[in-house]
Amino acid sequence: MSVDVEFLQELTRAPGPTGFEGPVRDVVRRRLAAVATPESDPLGNVWARVVGAGGLEVVAVAHADQIGLIVTYVDDAGFVWFDRIGGVDRQVLPGHTVTIHAAPGPVEGVVGRRPSHFIPADERGKAPEFHEQYIDIGARSRAAALERIAVGDPVTFHQRFVELSADTYATLACDDRAGVYVVSRALEDYAPSTARSSLTALATVHEETTFMGARSRSLRTRPDVVVVVDGDFATDQPDVDVKKAGGEVRLGGGPVLMRGTGSNERLFQRACEAARRRDLPFQVKAAGGRMSTDADELMAAGCVTLSLGIPMRYMHAPFEVLRGDDLEAAVTLIVGLVHDLDDADDRTFCR
Repeated sequence: MSVDVEFLQELTRAPGPTGFEGPVRDVVRRRLAAVATPESDPLGNVWARVVGAGGLEVVAVAHADQIGLIVTYVDDAGFVWFDRIGGVDRQVLPGHTVTIHAAPGPVEGVVGRRPSHFIPADERGKAPEFHEQYIDIGARSRAAALERIAVGDPVTFHQRFVELSADTYATLACDDRAGVYVVSRALEDYAPSTARSSLTALATVHEETTFMGARSRSLRTRPDVVVVVDGDFATDQPDVDVKKAGGEVRLGGGPVLMRGTGSNERLFQRACEAARRRDLPFQVKAAGGRMSTDADELMAAGCVTLSLGIPMRYMHAPFEVLRGDDLEAAVTLIVGLVHDLDDADDRTFCR
């Protein structure tokens, strides 16, 4: 099945830095309402469940939030100062266009950058610290700026969606709107089935900072199986050493199944079998420590967990690159895995 480009665009264009995931939540609710009843909690997690006939409870999880910035101060000249939300690299900011998501409407700006002619030779090539960077919105005074924006407004890189070539896309917030796409599409594909197992698509909040969304859900529910879908670092670019990166991950190679600390071993093996049975491409990557994803929280809560990665280039940059066929292979794999678990005689995962 080909990727639903319109849905992917809608997800990636919805601004949602940690703590401000509302627009993404709205997109997910509208989409999933066609197959199930969306629900949410006070923190902002949103989910929908297709009810089975008494089998396993399976939850497919992806986080809705993205990295970003937050307005902290406006100086007398109207320049806007900020701090980061999540893992923003200060090197990618100077000279880039950004959008401040203010109450009256979006405000475009440029992160200031000193011309190289004004930078002392020993400072060239070094990125300013966050407290030394600012956004120029064209305001002539503090009062003029505050008519348009406010302290605490979230900021994202300028939202664009580009088709680089057939089935290869560059856009903001693939991490982890690609995962939200996958779990949502999996629920849609699973909904018409008459299986025993129930499947829930869950979009969590606060993953980029505290994993608070996954933590709160794990305290309230104890599903039998959890599949955590997040971005994984592709290594098929010239400036990445595969050995240092922890293994090869290629765009177009299919979803990445984590083996080790990020997944239950028996569930990992079941996922590999499900992929082979359907002739789906997949990649295997070793995980020897923390995943730094929602999987850490869910595994700590005692959930049988599978970590599934979507290959992406340039993660946490203004543009991230992925392939549509990897997304659809992940959708098919999740749905197939749930069906296979439903039919299995042995559905235990630890002995």
